[in-house]
Amino acid sequence: MNSTEQSVLLTDEFFKDTFGIDDYLSKCTQKSELLTLRRDLKNYGFVLYSTMVDILKMETEDIINLAESLTNLSSKIDDLSTPVSQLCEEIRTLHLTIKDAKLCFEKHLNRVQSIRSETDRVNLKMGILSSSIYINNIITSCLQEDITVLERAINEYSFQYLYLKEMDLDSKVIDKDIINTATRLLELVHTVFLKAIQQNDEETILRSLRMYVNLSKQSEAEKYIKERIVSPTLNMIFTQKSLDLHGQNVKILYDQAIDFLNTNMKLLLMVLDRNPDTKGFNFVINSFWVEVDKQLRENLPNITAPGNPELFQRRFKDTSLFLEQIMNAANDLTLFKKNPTFQAHMKRFNLPVYFEIRFQQIAAQFEAEIITDPADFTESDIIRQKGEGNPFALQVSLALWNSIQRCFHDDVFLIPLADQFLKLMMLLTSRYLKWFESHLNKWNTSLPSSGFYKLEEFIIYSLIDTNILKNLMGSSARNLSEFDNTVFKVIPSNIRPSVKQILNINEQLLDATYLKLQQQLVIFKVQQCAIYLQQVTSIPRLYRRTNRNVPKEPSNYVIESVSPVTKLYSNYNTIMGDKIVAVMDLIIARLSEQYVSLVQEVLLSVCKTEESLRRLKNRNLTNNDDSLTQTNGDATSDEAKIREQIKLDVGHFIRELRSFAVDVGKRPLALLTEESGYRDKI
Repeated sequence: MNSTEQSVLLTDEFFKDTFGIDDYLSKCTQKSELLTLRRDLKNYGFVLYSTMVDILKMETEDIINLAESLTNLSSKIDDLSTPVSQLCEEIRTLHLTIKDAKLCFEKHLNRVQSIRSETDRVNLKMGILSSSIYINNIITSCLQEDITVLERAINEYSFQYLYLKEMDLDSKVIDKDIINTATRLLELVHTVFLKAIQQNDEETILRSLRMYVNLSKQSEAEKYIKERIVSPTLNMIFTQKSLDLHGQNVKILYDQAIDFLNTNMKLLLMVLDRNPDTKGFNFVINSFWVEVDKQLRENLPNITAPGNPELFQRRFKDTSLFLEQIMNAANDLTLFKKNPTFQAHMKRFNLPVYFEIRFQQIAAQFEAEIITDPADFTESDIIRQKGEGNPFALQVSLALWNSIQRCFHDDVFLIPLADQFLKLMMLLTSRYLKWFESHLNKWNTSLPSSGFYKLEEFIIYSLIDTNILKNLMGSSARNLSEFDNTVFKVIPSNIRPSVKQILNINEQLLDATYLKLQQQLVIFKVQQCAIYLQQVTSIPRLYRRTNRNVPKEPSNYVIESVSPVTKLYSNYNTIMGDKIVAVMDLIIARLSEQYVSLVQEVLLSVCKTEESLRRLKNRNLTNNDDSLTQTNGDATSDEAKIREQIKLDVGHFIRELRSFAVDVGKRPLALLTEESGYRDKI
């Protein structure tokens, strides 16, 4: 193949990484025809085949030599497999031999160590026994009262015992003889300790306590004091006979027990406080309290008086105070939370049952008062006139306040039930307000048969009472420091902020009820007066073509309409004070608005009549001048009389009521003056 053909075939393209058949054919066909390209490729293939044959002929000898060398190497490797297997077996045998030797050596070392430990234990036990014999000899050779010798013996024993304990050998070495020695030492210390307490020997008490510490027998000291000193005394105090002797007053028994603690155990507790090195003792709890709890459960099982709420409450408070005194004596006010026996003791008092009884008593008494319908109220239901010194006007309000006072009375309230009594207070208040709301809804549909006056009196007294209740309950919510001067003084200081929020809510509810009652009173009074004001529409009939004289006095209807409002003020101004002013202002505003509407209607009718007469005059002016003139004059006179009567009525209305209009009532009165043409100043 010549160079021209190679250039056509582009053989360099075959060795590129980006070689592609389609691209290659596209380039070659641009230089020659397809048949020519096919022939050239075939010839190029023959050239490549010939070249490959030549290469194989040249390299065959080297390949054969390499194959022979590899065969020889494989044969030599096969010859090495037997020596290698023998070496592995020898190594395995050596490993087993070393392992057996190690196990044998470990057994020997363990045996040597065991013999050495046993020897040490025997030597140590002999030393302990010698020390025990020495201690026994010391005890035997001296008098029991020789506390110095006793201290020396205890120090010797303590040293040996502490050594064993630190080495974790106390359970292995100490035998019966050594235990007997410890027991004998403890008995001698008990004797010295008891005698020192009975003789108020402070120094001996301190030395005895230190001997207990050296013996690590603090619990035995507490147990000994409980059995020899505390138990005999408390056994005479906490008995049913003693309780009956003191009139079922358990507080006297508690005071006697505390007096015993502060007297008979005072010196012991003082010694403990002054000497911090005497650690591990708690005679107040482990000697005194444990025995108190036991004897109260065994000797006075019915001390909680579950069926008598008064006695239950008093004994619960006395017991709580008693436990606080014990915690103060122990210098730990958190004992009630940390010591489960305190909690278990107070759980003897069934608080849910107690609250259920109190709930029934308080709620039943209140419900007995609240079932009365205001329309059926009698003189006995209105207590303001009785002069008994209470601020309320209605018996039902007094019943609510008495119930709230009882909830937080010293003889009823219990701190653990504070949340329950607060809920009861809210329930009673809600019931009281719901009672008002139900009757307000009923009065909106129909008035009671007793009439306006009785209903008016009831609402006035209700306004007075809700305002008083708001002040009594809301004043406590203004400042936490004022709680001590209110009925809520029994509530603990830590929950007073929450109580303050509750009282704020109650105050808001009372305000809402007060506004509803006030609005209902306004509606009643407006309805009562509006009946008379409707008669203003009859004025035109009184003066048209009746030849009545020009009016000089206000009509009876306006006098009757104003009278209920002024009587309301005169009747209740004294008892309501400034609160009556707001009620009067609202009544005047509503009443004036209605009166303005009626006056506008009448005056509009008068104007229409005048306009009709004027048109009639113009139509008949040429026909009957004299007669029409007379008719026109009479019509004008009648309309003037109507306007004059309205002015007189409005004037009387304004003069009687303007002094009571302080806010919302002023604008309707001004509008009424403008519409009627009344010129007097408001």
